[in-house]
Amino acid sequence: MLRQLQRFALAAAVVVLAGCAGTPFTFGQASQVKVGMTEDQLSEIMGNPYMVVSQEDGQRWIYSSATAFSGAKSVSFVTKDGKVSQVPYIPKDYIAKPSPDE
Repeated sequence: MLRQLQRFALAAAVVVLAGCAGTPFTFGQASQVKVGMTEDQLSEIMGNPYMVVSQEDGQRWIYSSATAFSGAKSVSFVTKDGKVSQVPYIPKDYIAKPSPDE
């Protein structure tokens, strides 16, 4: 009986961990990033990127998040010489409205 309970707990932990991948973020956070901000400011708002890719015009900081319940989403920012040089367009409909309590 104890062995079955341990197996169940292990299986539940694996399902929970497998259900989340990437760096959690909101489109509201992403919309706060502006051209000219430093990489430190970008990290402060968005957290650590899921991936950084070097390219001719600088680096692309990619934020990607996926969960078993809400699907996948991603945004990327281009940085050059330590500053944000390109931000993604984020439709206003993607930015969550604060609840009346906030």
